[in-house]
Amino acid sequence: MTFREHLDELRKRLVVSILAVMAAMFIFLMAKDRIMSVVTAPYRNTWAKTAQSWYEESFSKADLSKADAQVKRDYAFIKDHWDQILKGETDGPEFTGRNPENLLKNFNFPLPRHLISITPLQDMVTYMIAAVIAGIVLASPIVLHQVWSFIGAGLVEKEKRAVLAYLPFSILLFLLGSAFGYFVMVPYALLFLTGLTDPLVQTTLTIRDYFRFLFASTVALGFVFQLPVIMLGLVRLGICTPSLYLKYWRHAILTMFLLGAILTPPDPITQLLMATPMLILYGVGLVLSLVTFSRMKAKGLVEPPIEGEE
Repeated sequence: MTFREHLDELRKRLVVSILAVMAAMFIFLMAKDRIMSVVTAPYRNTWAKTAQSWYEESFSKADLSKADAQVKRDYAFIKDHWDQILKGETDGPEFTGRNPENLLKNFNFPLPRHLISITPLQDMVTYMIAAVIAGIVLASPIVLHQVWSFIGAGLVEKEKRAVLAYLPFSILLFLLGSAFGYFVMVPYALLFLTGLTDPLVQTTLTIRDYFRFLFASTVALGFVFQLPVIMLGLVRLGICTPSLYLKYWRHAILTMFLLGAILTPPDPITQLLMATPMLILYGVGLVLSLVTFSRMKAKGLVEPPIEGEE
């Protein structure tokens, strides 16, 4: 194919991919409540855990001997309707004229139940970005097929087999990493950070900032979980050897903790949650590299070391 023909082929693949993503995105644009429910689920779970801990350790043991009658009535109302408040079921007639969030704030509970939007478009923009990401995920089989159709045409048979052997594992590891970030890292990071808040300080978190943190954490862990595939690929290409991974394991651990500090908020819990999977994945990659390297040596695919080298 000529250069112009390559450009035409690329344009066709891009058009098909973009149309697939737009069609999938349109589906999600019709379900805002469901999309935003998925986006805010880690925050809502964190709020519920924080609220329950505050209720048991602080609120239920409060001394109201010197409180006025209104404070005592509000206290009794919260205790009587705590299960409803905790579940967010506050639409009943008994809550008419009573804002549960303000009631909790009056008793020094620092975390608002709802994320805030400080501009008229902030919530809508966040929702649109979430719909685009969901559309990309839904359309990913079509997009990957178009990418492979374009790139695969320029590969020899051996290279095609190598890509097809690694690609499924790479996708699976990315999904596992993103799931770990969504279900484990983000909730625990939020729980730890909100636990540091002074009771007299009212915390407010915008939907935009929260979504950035959620997206960065899940995507970062998705790429972090590619570590075994990268290590194995470098061995197959002859760039690295298992002995090299063993020799520089201390440097690898230091690098992992540095990455954990860079990619997460500045607290030890989230840094540890980021670094721990990397340590495990480094070990998995090392084991797979040793097995692969042994098979390559048995097939005579590894060049003998130069005299004087380890």
